[in-house]
Amino acid sequence: MKNIFRVARWEFVSRIKSRSFLFNTFISPFLFTAVITLPLFIFNLQPQITTKLIGLIDLSGQNIKEELQRELNRNYRLDNRSSEYLVMNVAVNNSSSYNRMASKFEEIKSRLDSVSLVYDQIKEQRMEYYKNTRIPNRDYVLRTSYEKLQNTREEKELIEIELSRFKTALDSLYKREAQRMADSLLYTDVLNAYLIFLPDFAKTGIVEYHTKTPGDLREVERFEKILQTIIIKKRILNDQIPRSKLQRWFRPIYLKKYQLLQEGQQEWNFYVQFYGPLIGVFLLFMAIFTAGGYVFSSVLLEKSNRVIEVLLSYVTSSQLMGGKILGLGFLGLVQIFSWFAITGILLSTGIIPADKISYLTMQNALYFLIYFSLGFLFYGAIFVTIGSVSASEYDAQQINQLLRTIAIFPVLLSLLVLANPNAPLIRLLSFIPFLTPSFMIMRIPLSIEPITFDIYGTILLMIVSIGFMIIISGRIFRMSTLMVGKKLTPQEIWTWIKIK
Repeated sequence: MKNIFRVARWEFVSRIKSRSFLFNTFISPFLFTAVITLPLFIFNLQPQITTKLIGLIDLSGQNIKEELQRELNRNYRLDNRSSEYLVMNVAVNNSSSYNRMASKFEEIKSRLDSVSLVYDQIKEQRMEYYKNTRIPNRDYVLRTSYEKLQNTREEKELIEIELSRFKTALDSLYKREAQRMADSLLYTDVLNAYLIFLPDFAKTGIVEYHTKTPGDLREVERFEKILQTIIIKKRILNDQIPRSKLQRWFRPIYLKKYQLLQEGQQEWNFYVQFYGPLIGVFLLFMAIFTAGGYVFSSVLLEKSNRVIEVLLSYVTSSQLMGGKILGLGFLGLVQIFSWFAITGILLSTGIIPADKISYLTMQNALYFLIYFSLGFLFYGAIFVTIGSVSASEYDAQQINQLLRTIAIFPVLLSLLVLANPNAPLIRLLSFIPFLTPSFMIMRIPLSIEPITFDIYGTILLMIVSIGFMIIISGRIFRMSTLMVGKKLTPQEIWTWIKIK
């Protein structure tokens, strides 16, 4: 036992003074937190200092501009109370092709108006013929007027069909020319964005939004909200609901979100409740893999430098393996307690509002400590095995990268964990030893109902898995520590595992 503590002390003292440990302990957490949170704050707090010009291509013929401008002015203004958004129609007056087609369209429309006027006159004459029974040759007059009415109606219907087709082509050309003009204005930064309202937008609910910066999610969210209001109003008016009721129906609402916890209700803040556990997972990941990385790099370096032969002349392979895991495990604990101390300082100074972050409790800190210890012992045994069987650092790094990817996998499912931390899939993944520490660190603060069974079950599972991994890694470590420059086959490793 004394030799184990000597190896542990050596590993601990030699690593705690290194620059990489100090960087990973005191700099990396702040960098990671800043990378996640600063863009969010900048995104939400960036000031609006100029009015944004929004183009409008209205193919619906419903005079959307005034209504859209009114809704934007009602909801969004600059600090000086001026309009944050200014809507302008995109004109195509300079398009010769559109002007020619529009002129042709007016000719067809004028011809339709003339034929419609003649058609109405013939109908009125026939009404007079029916009323006046004393007209000479009344039957002949009625018959010839009917033929004339029928011919005029057919001519009118044909012109209407021609006008409808021409109107479709004209709208298509108008949209194409207007969009070309809007694109040029958008490209030269005259417009910030432009909207296209199709003729049936109120029915389909589809409005096109064109911009050079599709990642500006705040702008998209704002216009979706405004357009939703406009489209619903159009639908209500089409159903002949009195306009006087619309203002009361569409009065803005604000949704205050609360989470039911065991100790009572607490107002829900997405960024605090989501990014807090996510940062905790990263810190757990970094603590395990910083110390675990030291384990396998230490074994690999000592093998390549033949130092391990000297060490094994003083201690057994089991003592050497146990000392390395123990010493570097204490190194990881130093990292965690350093983070606890920093968090305590931030809480005491008020930089972190303790009343709004319910999961910063001693109980959750204890769970964090437990799952770190279990995770490190599990991965530490694996890292010892990787270092002892690897013929080169390149081979070891490949396996190490695979383990890192597996361990950070919970971050990819973080939104699912946030939505339902006790979903069957999430619970199932929590009982996979490679994923258990990270998943449980996220689930414990997010779960509304007690998950005592899952906590005790995963702790027991990790203890059993650790014992199993230590036995296997001990056998492999004992046989492979003195093998330098030789790539081991899976059959050889399997043979060593079976040796008792």
